Amino acid sequence: MNLAADELSPFETRVARGFCWALFIGLWGKLALSVLLTHPVVDAEGDSVYNRLADMLLLGVIFSGLLTYADAILQRAPLVLVAVLLGMASFVTTELLTGHNFTTASFEYLKIVTPVLMSVVLMQLFGREPALLLRLLRVTLGLVWLAVIGGLVLLPPSLNRGGEVFWPVYFASLHTTSYLIVVCTGLSLYLYEGGHLGRRLLIGLALFSVVLVFYGWGVRTSMVAAVAFGAVYLIQLSRMVPLVFFVLAAVGLALAFVPLLFGLIHLPSWDEMVELSSGRVSMWLQKADIMANSSLLEWLFGHGEGSDWIVSEVWWWSAKDSHNDFIRLLNQQGLLGLGGVLLVLAVWARVFPPGVAAPLLAALVASTAFSNGIMFRPQASLLMPLALVAAADAWQRRQARITS
Repeated sequence: MNLAADELSPFETRVARGFCWALFIGLWGKLALSVLLTHPVVDAEGDSVYNRLADMLLLGVIFSGLLTYADAILQRAPLVLVAVLLGMASFVTTELLTGHNFTTASFEYLKIVTPVLMSVVLMQLFGREPALLLRLLRVTLGLVWLAVIGGLVLLPPSLNRGGEVFWPVYFASLHTTSYLIVVCTGLSLYLYEGGHLGRRLLIGLALFSVVLVFYGWGVRTSMVAAVAFGAVYLIQLSRMVPLVFFVLAAVGLALAFVPLLFGLIHLPSWDEMVELSSGRVSMWLQKADIMANSSLLEWLFGHGEGSDWIVSEVWWWSAKDSHNDFIRLLNQQGLLGLGGVLLVLAVWARVFPPGVAAPLLAALVASTAFSNGIMFRPQASLLMPLALVAAADAWQRRQARITS
């Protein structure tokens, strides 16, 4: 995958290094400014302008990289570009047929595809400047943890679920920061597997991450994402793991059957299910009712950007979305829009060696299915390409050891 040093001219080497630094400086700027989204310094509008400028800088570098390495990208990952364009065409068509919210729809679509396009550019840079890229991955990991610890020490507590107090966060919101740490744990693990991070440091970061995600921040969807990542990762480690999971599930169901038969296990009522899901179940049924009464055109192209936000029986105080981004996409963009996004995710995995992307994409899909997940949280999703490149490097090194 990596190009030999003598295959690159001095000019090509300088260009690759320039893109590496530009891409990571743009990413660092985006991450640094994300604190302004919840702790304004100037005012909400002014801080939003700074955030948009960071987006423009990063996108400018990514699209410049796509143009610079267009020939190599078209040879290695042409389906990514095709899928991205098809998805954009579907989103635009929906807005032509519905609300004409082109700006919002384009912004939301860019949230989805920017990490994918960034991955394509990073893999090209990894093939040309692997040592520099891996060093910048470690620097990014250090900067993230510096911001996390700084936020814990200096920022006020975070509020969630009706004013419940949780630990402070730096990156944009409680949910975003929690997702980001899940992705960073994957990055740490793959850097360790590639020999770029020490065992003790990995254990320390992993334990601290578990405390933050499962106790300090209390975001249940990030817990689901972490479990999904761990489950797929373990399954990949051994062929026996799926069998063990199956046996444990079968035994667990068998053991639960007897107390269930005699009524010793309490089955939750509908109201308890709604409360347990923080209103999600009720909202999902309302969205199912909306889709059931939709026309064929609305099934295909959706109801348009913003249509997913409604006042529900449970969330009566303000409009809320589905808290399931797949349902949200189906409702707003229809089957074609949702299919386009799923196609983008599928071809994203093909940018990397077989199976490499599975654990991280499992975390993304799990969070997306239970809330406004990683896919629509830029600060978290923009770290996905970094973790995937580290995973690809670890895979390369394993293959080298096997063949040597």
